[in-house]
Amino acid sequence: MASLRTFDAFPKTDQQHVRRSSRGGIMSIMMYLFLLFIAWGEFGSYFGGYLDEQYIIDPELRQTTQINMDVMVQMPCKYLDVKATDITRDINDVSKRLVFKNIPFFVPYGTTFDSVNEVRTPDIDGMLADAIPLKFRENIPDADLPEEFEFNGCHIYGSIPVNRVKGELHITPKGWRYSSRQRVPHDEINLTHIFNEFSFGEFFPYIDNTLDQVGRYAQQRLTRFHYFVSVLPTIYRKMGAVVDTNQYSVSHNDITYTSSRLYTPGIFILYNFEALTVVVQDKRISFWAFLIRLVTMLSFIVYIAAWAFRLVDWLLISTLGPRWSLRYGEPHDSSKGLLE
Repeated sequence: MASLRTFDAFPKTDQQHVRRSSRGGIMSIMMYLFLLFIAWGEFGSYFGGYLDEQYIIDPELRQTTQINMDVMVQMPCKYLDVKATDITRDINDVSKRLVFKNIPFFVPYGTTFDSVNEVRTPDIDGMLADAIPLKFRENIPDADLPEEFEFNGCHIYGSIPVNRVKGELHITPKGWRYSSRQRVPHDEINLTHIFNEFSFGEFFPYIDNTLDQVGRYAQQRLTRFHYFVSVLPTIYRKMGAVVDTNQYSVSHNDITYTSSRLYTPGIFILYNFEALTVVVQDKRISFWAFLIRLVTMLSFIVYIAAWAFRLVDWLLISTLGPRWSLRYGEPHDSSKGLLE
């Protein structure tokens, strides 16, 4: 029994034959801190999720949509007419659905002329924060303006329903494009205009669009402005919230005529809806998938770090000598045995 008491199945090295080094401890602490940093970042990515963007064919059959517009034209309202048409050859007199209000024409602060805003897809958090649906007011109270102000402009705003197909929106002087009881005199035509708002679908006033705060000067009275709009439906989804909106790109040109016999001056917006839909969705992996990923990543880092530590230690000993070893703080004399 005495021999069993002194038997040690896992013998230990005597303390007198062990060399301690602070370098290995420092490296271990640095490694633990690095692993903690990696784990912290992975937890943040797990709770924050990731964005998944996909192009899909619109699964819904949508027959109609609405155009939200807020335009100022440097002409009295009595001279302007707004109509919508599409490939079905239907002509919709949308003037009855819009509000026309005479105002002194002015240029709002921040308006950009002769160019359009940069097309960009907003981040999902900003989109959800700005996606507050509203409606245009049917009437804006008149401001007390001095009598010397000239009401030479027209403020046109509202939402109009249109077929969800390729179509056009026309803002023209009365009697020049469509039949009317009156024909606007040539000297009264001035199609300088500013878009305060132009969007498709549900009206979100806080979301910036390509034509918002964009204006064009009419250098001549018989000027025809063209806007070619390509509409791309976009759906944002995050934590149960869904925002169904549309983003669009615009190209434009203008043509000036010397004769009005063949061409009509006006503002012509030609729009087309893309068949594809962009879905921007916030997703998260399952907890078990995240845990397996985290353990795998940390284990791989530890494995690579251990081999890198051994390689660097071997290179230091081979080139600079044992005293530079990362494992031992003192040089190791291999010519002497442990008992010498």
